Amino acid sequence: MRCNMTIRHLKVFVEVCENSSITKTAEIMHIAQPAISQTIADIEKYYNVILFNRINQRLVITETGKILLQKAKEVIANFDEFENLAIATLENPIIHIGASLTFGITHLPRIMNYVKQNYPNVQLLTTINNSKEIEQGVLDGTIDFGIVEGSISNKNIKIENFIDDKLLIVCGYVYPINSKITITELAREKLLLREKGSSSRDHLEHLFNLNGIECFPVMESISNQTIIEATRANLGIAVLPEALVRGHIINKRLKPIELQGVELVRKSYIISHKNKKFSNTFKQIYDYCCSFEK
Repeated sequence: MRCNMTIRHLKVFVEVCENSSITKTAEIMHIAQPAISQTIADIEKYYNVILFNRINQRLVITETGKILLQKAKEVIANFDEFENLAIATLENPIIHIGASLTFGITHLPRIMNYVKQNYPNVQLLTTINNSKEIEQGVLDGTIDFGIVEGSISNKNIKIENFIDDKLLIVCGYVYPINSKITITELAREKLLLREKGSSSRDHLEHLFNLNGIECFPVMESISNQTIIEATRANLGIAVLPEALVRGHIINKRLKPIELQGVELVRKSYIISHKNKKFSNTFKQIYDYCCSFEK
C-alpha cells in the first residue's frame, strides 16, 4: 500500500537537503534516524524517483531532487501562510451581518455595540439594504446572517422569528385627510413609498392586490428618511415602520392615519443559510440577536 504524502514528508526532505545528513536532521528535528531514512525512502518510492546519491558517505542531492526541493519549499511556504491565516481568522474572526434599512437603524447599532463590548477581536462587517438584497447575500454566502422583514420562501434559508414590526400610515401634520380611511381611499391618495423589493412596499402591494387595487405611487425612494421628509412637507401619504416615525408623531411633525379593518404588522426574521456552519463566537452573537424582545 502506498503511503500518503504529508507536509511532514516535505519538511523532512527539505531539512535533509539543507544538512546533507540524515544524522544531523534527526538531531535537529528530534526524530529517530531510522524514521528520517524511512521518510526519504517513502518519498522516493511514492514518486518513483531518486532524491539522493550516497557518495563517500555523504548525501548528494540529484538533479531531480533539486527540482523537487524548490517545489517542496514553495508548498511548505504556502502551507505556513495558510496556517497563519487560519490562526489569525480564528483569533480575529470576521462576521458579516446584514440588515434591512429599518433594522439597520433600530437594532443594528445595538448589535454592533454588543459585539464591540463582548468580542473585541471580532471584525464585524455590516450591510444595510432592502430585505430582498439581504436575503440574496445570505444565499450567496457573502452575508453570514441577516435581519429582515416580510416573507421568506427559499428552502435554503433558515429562519428564526425576530420581533413583530408594525407599519403606520402617516401624513404631514396639516395634510388634509380624515383620521380614518379605507384601503380604497388610501389607494387614491398621493403615495410616497419605498422601492419595489422592500418589505414595506411588498406588504402594501399585497394588501392592495387582495382588494383588487393597483398601486401608483407618486414617489419612490430607497431612503426612509427621504420619504419622511417628503411626508412632513405634505407631499403625500407614506407607509413606514412605527419605530422610525414614532418620534415624529410625538413631536407633531407627522400624524398617523388609521386604516379601517386592517392592522399593518410585518413578521421579521433572522435568516442564515441552512448549510451555514457556526463557530462558537458566531453562535453566541447569533443567539444574542435571537434573544431580542419578541
